Amino acid sequence: MKEKPQPRWPALITPELTHLSSCDNYTYLHYKDGSKKLMSRTLKDWQQRLPHFLRIGRRFLVAPDHITGWSDDYTTGYINHQPFKVSRRAAGMLRKEGPTSTLYRFKNQRL
Repeated sequence: MKEKPQPRWPALITPELTHLSSCDNYTYLHYKDGSKKLMSRTLKDWQQRLPHFLRIGRRFLVAPDHITGWSDDYTTGYINHQPFKVSRRAAGMLRKEGPTSTLYRFKNQRL
């Protein structure tokens, strides 16, 4: 019985990719239309492949182009008007320096 091959990495990286969420050694890729794909790669692997994505917590990588807003205390962000949690460390950096100057500074840090 022939197995169906998994799509290659570049085929999954589209402008419609809004964020990635981890689940143990697997990662869900979330798209703008609400669909998601499960891949057997860690979030750390994806972070190395997608350096322009922001690590806003232990479980999330976010595409900066799809961030539509922040709460007043920066503990919650919004991707296409859907809320997501921001780690305390990332929220502290956002409060201290503001979202535009901080985003690219902490995108590759481990939170």
